[in-house]
Amino acid sequence: MSTLSIHPIEYLRVHVHYEGAWTRVLGSLVKRVFESSEQAATIAVVLLTVGLVIFSCMKIVQFASIAASYDAAISEVVFPPLETIPTAL
Repeated sequence: MSTLSIHPIEYLRVHVHYEGAWTRVLGSLVKRVFESSEQAATIAVVLLTVGLVIFSCMKIVQFASIAASYDAAISEVVFPPLETIPTAL
């Protein structure tokens, strides 16, 4: 027990050096990923906003078409044209 081996200390030194290298490589990789994800997020927000505007316009046009068909149907059924109203004369 009085003798200690130097190997664990050398082993730790080598691994600490590689750990620092991996940390630098991993840190630069994470930084690049975050930079590209910021651009991707901006593009996604713009595309989703444009898609929402187009979808809203489509729904408004669809609603207007349905409302126009109901309006035409109601005006023909409830208030028929004057030529078809029977008169008592």
